Order: sequence, then C-alpha cells, then structure tokens
Amino acid sequence: MNSGRMVRLVMGLAVAAVVVAVAMRVMGPNKGDTAGLGEAVVDLAQVAATINRVEVQRGTTAMVAQRGAGGWTLATRDGFPARESALQELVRGLISLRKSQRMTAMPERHSELGLAWPDPMNEARLVRVYAEGSEAPVAELLVGRSVQSPLGVFVRTVGDNQAWRCTGTMPTGSDPGEWIAGPVSDIPADFLLSLECNGVTLVKGTGGWSVVDAPQPQPQPPPATPGGEPEDPKVSSLRGTLPYLLSGLQPENVRRERPEDASRPQQVEATIRVDAGHTVDARLWKEGDDVWIRLATGECEGEPNAKLEEFAPKWAGWVFKLPSWKAGQYKALFDAPPKP
Repeated sequence: MNSGRMVRLVMGLAVAAVVVAVAMRVMGPNKGDTAGLGEAVVDLAQVAATINRVEVQRGTTAMVAQRGAGGWTLATRDGFPARESALQELVRGLISLRKSQRMTAMPERHSELGLAWPDPMNEARLVRVYAEGSEAPVAELLVGRSVQSPLGVFVRTVGDNQAWRCTGTMPTGSDPGEWIAGPVSDIPADFLLSLECNGVTLVKGTGGWSVVDAPQPQPQPPPATPGGEPEDPKVSSLRGTLPYLLSGLQPENVRRERPEDASRPQQVEATIRVDAGHTVDARLWKEGDDVWIRLATGECEGEPNAKLEEFAPKWAGWVFKLPSWKAGQYKALFDAPPKP
C-alpha cells in the first residue's frame, strides 16, 4: 500500500470517528439505551389497599398522614382529619409513573431537574409510603420538576443517582392546605340573616347587605361620591368580607387552639346569625401576614340547624389559617382608625 492510500485511509477513519462522536453527543447516551424504559418507577398496585402512612417533605415543610381506626389524620397537624382523596390522588400518581427517558446520573446535575437533595431551591419532594406489616417504606423516591410534551415529571429513587424522565403526573402533595379535610364550613352568605362586629350591624336584605348602627369615622373625610356619606374603611371591609367568611372555608393550615390565642392583639370578634335561633361566634387575629380564625357556636335555640350540625364539630378545639389569597381582603379590619 503506497503512502498516499495510507494517508487517505487514516484520514477517513479519523473523520468517521469524529462523525460518530458528534452523533453520539447530539443524540445523547440515552437514545440508544432503552434498558428500563416503560417500567414502573414504584410497584404500589399490589399494596395500595394496605397503605397506612404517607410522608412528603419539601425543604423544611413536612406533611405526614397516618391511617388509624378513625380514618386518615395529619400527624404533622395535631391529628386533624386528612383529606383522603388527596392521598389517593398522590398514590395513584405514583402508580402511574413510567420510565420514558434515562437522564443524568451525576449528582452535581440533579439540581437541573429539581432532584437535588438536600435541595436549597425547595423544588424536590421526598415521598415515602408505608404499608401494613412493613417498618420500611414500600416506596421512597424524589420527585422533581414537571415537564410537558408528553406530560411527565423527573424522578429518582432514594439511594440511586440515576434520574428518569417519567410519563404521568404527580400532585404537589406538600402544601398543608391540600391535605386538610375540608371545607370546614360551607354556609353561603345568602343563607345568613345578619352579623355584628365592632359596633356595626349588617343585615341581609333583598338588595344585599345593608349597614345599621354603624359608627361614623372621626374626623369626617370628604364624601366618596357627590352628595354621598363617607363610610369607614372598616365598615366597607366588613361588608365585603365577614358575610362570606363561612362560605366554602378551606383553611390553608390548622392547629390546636392555644391559651395565648385568646389574648392576641387587635382581635376582631363577630357574631354571625345563621337563622332565628342560631349564631356563630368568629374571632380573627393576625400573626405576621397570616390571618387565623376561631369558630364556635353561639346562641342555639329552636330546631337544629343542619349546616351547624355538619360543621360545628370540626371547629371544636381548633383554629384555622385563612388562605393567603383571602387574608389580604381582611387587612382593613385590623388597621388602626385614621388619625385626626
């Protein structure tokens, strides 16, 4: 073989090697490796009926639900009843996960998928599921970011650096509000008759809620509309908030009532008349930017009220945090009156 042919052969082999290397880099090492694709991430279908504990941790927030003789309760919320449908949805999500693409196995790149642990970004969720007769979890995995087209999520099992893109969906499962059994009240404003708060009485009429015996603000600001009488901001806030307080109340958090709750500063107390013989006593206060509420039955005469019989047992001994989106609407109730 002459030197010219040898040179051309060597150059051809070099070019072929470069082409293969580029192709592999573009395709990625996962394209040709189909091992494990289509398999379930966890095998829970056989033990789903015996699951008795579910734990989810994200950052410093942990939720633990435990099944006992009386049903599911939240161990991390003083034993308040848990929303069983939320737990079923989480387990169904775990069962549905199927491996669709092998991702990185390098721990330093797990954060790119929301799978780092510990996770300073609070993206990863550590999920543990226990079943009857087993002290160790029957499933323990980290759930990362959701992805689209096709719908899926990044997952890896604890103790294994190999990350996967999986088809299927997973509920958030780390927000306390999702696991709290509720609503804790569902009494629409149209069902109420009146309410009293801070010397103001609101009465339900055909044209909406009208104010009687409302104190006038001091000093008097300019009328809000030509010829109209100014209304205290607190009165306006009362009109737009308290009549709807008991309607579809799904708390964002819950805890046992504490002795110090009775002496919280700037408390707002209201008496809500549900019917001619029944009232609800509501007490609200702020803790930072959060608004907490205590509910209790007040006057109780005449025929039983079906709504109160349904919801009042859920209030005894508990206080509830209003959803963040709703708490801002109550801000004016706690503001100091305008100074002269």
